[in-house]
Amino acid sequence: MKQITFEKYGPPALVAHCSQGPEVSPPAAWEIIVEVEAFPINPADLAMLHGNYGWLAKPPSTIGMEAVGRVIEVGKSVQTLQCGDRVVILANNNWSQRRKIPATLAVKVPDSLCVWQAAMLKVNPLTAWKLVTANDQLQAGEYLVQNAPLSNVGRFVIQIAKLLGLKTINLVRSEEQKDTVLKLGGDHVYLDVAEIMVKRDDVTGGVPVRLALDGVAGDSTNRLAAWLSENGLIVNYGMMSHTPCVLSPEHTIFHNIRLTGFWLTRVLNHLSSQERTAAIQQLADWAVAGSIHGAIDSTFPIEQIQAAIRRAEEQGRRGKVLVYPNGKPE
Repeated sequence: MKQITFEKYGPPALVAHCSQGPEVSPPAAWEIIVEVEAFPINPADLAMLHGNYGWLAKPPSTIGMEAVGRVIEVGKSVQTLQCGDRVVILANNNWSQRRKIPATLAVKVPDSLCVWQAAMLKVNPLTAWKLVTANDQLQAGEYLVQNAPLSNVGRFVIQIAKLLGLKTINLVRSEEQKDTVLKLGGDHVYLDVAEIMVKRDDVTGGVPVRLALDGVAGDSTNRLAAWLSENGLIVNYGMMSHTPCVLSPEHTIFHNIRLTGFWLTRVLNHLSSQERTAAIQQLADWAVAGSIHGAIDSTFPIEQIQAAIRRAEEQGRRGKVLVYPNGKPE
């Protein structure tokens, strides 16, 4: 069985390789075996290979946060799934041709859902949904502001915010990016630079901005804070700048702006099996309806994992890089 393994931490395209591993053993009573159809390469996967993530497997190890596939064998006590079902895998270490997992860590999705979109449901859209609802008091017609709208998470934030009746203010790093964000459905777009200061009420008509989503960190965190109303919340979920979050005492002391972190792994660990299943199924329904859609840059066979990783690390890519372990899905 082909799988992706790494022997040490380091540059992802150098340390990850496609190797021949043992075939999975028959499932126990409550387990299933899934033939993996596709998996995406996420920034978190690359961070793990670098050895720079919240939790790390000790090499040598397998890897992979997401995958979708078909059930090919079920344990004798499994009642909720059957052979042929397409499932999103909630377990980790999925960069392989087959996975044996507890049935509770698989969520059935419709066959009408594009396999590539199904492969991406667990991380980016679920992160976006939980971020958008991080402040439970936001009401339809209110605004949120974000600083990574062209990341995969940021694109889903725009789409899910629209589904919930919220409006988005989007901060970008170049003039060229503005049109792209507007075409995605962003309501307002501004350059994320200190020299450009826009009066919040001129944009929102006095509607408060109580939530900011920070995928960049660094000085951009402080510029997000300037958009927030009194008692606003900044949720930091990324570190694209590779520098610490900066937040001025002017914002924290005089405006009571709060900064907190978001880590999907922790969120998933606090959800029940029923809650995880319901979340993935809701995302799948939205995707089937065309209400949410992840951008795809390119696809690669598993044997070309190093080329796939190099593409995933390129700044100019226009969406997610996906890999297929068992032949290209139709």
